[in-house]
Amino acid sequence: MSRLRLWAGLIVLFAAGVLTGILGTLLYVDTERTQRGDRGPVAQHERIMKRLTQELSLTAQQQTEIDPIVTWAHLAILELRFSHQVEIEDILTKGMTDMKAKLSSAQQSDLDRMYAGLQQRWQTSRDYLAAKKKEIAP
Repeated sequence: MSRLRLWAGLIVLFAAGVLTGILGTLLYVDTERTQRGDRGPVAQHERIMKRLTQELSLTAQQQTEIDPIVTWAHLAILELRFSHQVEIEDILTKGMTDMKAKLSSAQQSDLDRMYAGLQQRWQTSRDYLAAKKKEIAP
């Protein structure tokens, strides 16, 4: 009887460990998805400011003074990137055409979906850039 109790206890302990691991993993994945879910330019700006604030121990006044500098640099980088957008898209189109020759039709559809998502992110960045330029313009 005591041997049966020992095995039952070990099984319960093992099951509790497995359940704890599953729940911990689900919580971790959900937290990562929430933190990295928004990758747009607004989120980039917020992450930059948050990191600068934490790592440099910026005061509220310094944050207020530095925010426009970060905004300017961020917008300048976006403008530079979009000034080369045609070249970037030409390179991607060639690369995708070459890749598609090696993919199944289902994989080609997935690649097209991925590219559509990339184009949507670019459009979000373009919209952000236009809105910020309008906001800054006198």
